[in-house]
Amino acid sequence: MVLRKFLTALAVVLVLGIGILLVVGDYVYRTGTAVLCGIHPYHLGNTPARFETASQGNGPFKGSGWDRWVGHDLSRWWIPDIPVEEVRIRDPERSVTIAGWWITPTSGNSKATVIVAHGINSSRHNFDTLMPATMLAQAGFNVLLIDLRDQGDTTCEDSRHSAGQDESDDIVTAAYWLKSAKAIPMSQIGVHGVSGGALAAMITAAKNPEIAAFSLEAPIFDFNKAATHEVEYQGFPGFLWRAAYWAARVRGTDLMALTPSDGIKRMGERPLQVLHGSADSRVPYHNATDLVTFARAIGKSVTLHTFADANHTEGLLLEPDRYYQELEQFFSGALRY
Repeated sequence: MVLRKFLTALAVVLVLGIGILLVVGDYVYRTGTAVLCGIHPYHLGNTPARFETASQGNGPFKGSGWDRWVGHDLSRWWIPDIPVEEVRIRDPERSVTIAGWWITPTSGNSKATVIVAHGINSSRHNFDTLMPATMLAQAGFNVLLIDLRDQGDTTCEDSRHSAGQDESDDIVTAAYWLKSAKAIPMSQIGVHGVSGGALAAMITAAKNPEIAAFSLEAPIFDFNKAATHEVEYQGFPGFLWRAAYWAARVRGTDLMALTPSDGIKRMGERPLQVLHGSADSRVPYHNATDLVTFARAIGKSVTLHTFADANHTEGLLLEPDRYYQELEQFFSGALRY
């Protein structure tokens, strides 16, 4: 009788404990995955023709290190004389309409095209997405710069990101739109993903075998490590990541249905490069080295470009000429033949 009461009490405590963890985990999940359905005010005026860095306190990394870039002159990378078309791409299988800019350089008739995907809680209006896009346009590539769902001008579903699970569908949809609407062969379509866009790009590679090449800026690799770091970055204890994961599962979202390693495994012989700052405080540099180690262990070729002492996406600002060169050389080799 005493044993039965003890076991009953223990079961109640366990159930209550699990319930409390799920409630806390749900809060962490909802807070940690929240994104703005729209364009941040400090990005609002940015277009391919003219764009600026974000204001103080609103850069891609925290702290005073960002302040030196506020007002930094980016005019060399503006493209006021290259045609830019506003496009809306309807997903044929989901109630999502993707907003984008279709950029077509006038210097040549190449079909080589790069889809550029922004990071989490960002949009195509962010300098760190616009800048590589305009670099590629200046190098003569067609560029499709898109807003991923729940961000920018693309359809708002729930104002949360899904760690690339759903956002990757937007990249696939954009690629098939290029094939059908612009007559671009899939063999001449590549992706440049920035931060969270790099995560979505890797999951895209796991879902789609046709997109030809992948360039990743500051990619997440070990999702458990990265999610723990992100939870801590948001101000919560790192161990709550697992509770947040299961809270998301209860809500019907599996944040690890496909992982970056799945993308690398299924990428096959398609060209891959990684660009990462060695002082990245948002997505630590070990993500890049872990990715490269994993890829090479399974026989996958990958090139790593390290930007010394650069914080999150700061390589664009510290070494823009080198960044331009790496993008141009990679996609020239991958898409032009």
